Amino acid sequence: MPGRKPERKVLLAVREGHVESRLLASARGLAERMKADVDILVLASGETLPAEVDAFVRSLRDEGIAYSLSVKPDLRRRDIVQYANTHECIGAVVIDSLEGWESVAADRASNPWTRLACPLVTAAPGKNSNR
Repeated sequence: MPGRKPERKVLLAVREGHVESRLLASARGLAERMKADVDILVLASGETLPAEVDAFVRSLRDEGIAYSLSVKPDLRRRDIVQYANTHECIGAVVIDSLEGWESVAADRASNPWTRLACPLVTAAPGKNSNR
């Protein structure tokens, strides 16, 4: 939508090897409801995007949804919280699961999510999921 200056963004944080369609659909749906752009942070070992993220970015582009994309070799929970809290336009953060990001935490005793200034959405399938 040309000329649109959204006041809000959805921050999507994904880990290479843990990108599911439910996660991407959650971020897209939330962005559409909020009339927001999407900032994407990808934890990946190389420069190549996971195929699912590449397809997601292409679909955002095709639909005219503005986005930014950063691939990082090191991305921790506190980095996500700091990014969201220092960008006032971030209206929500979408991740796959708390447990998944716990697995890459350097300091598991801390809980940086408690300092997040916006809603945190986890898009992992429930334990009773038929997956």
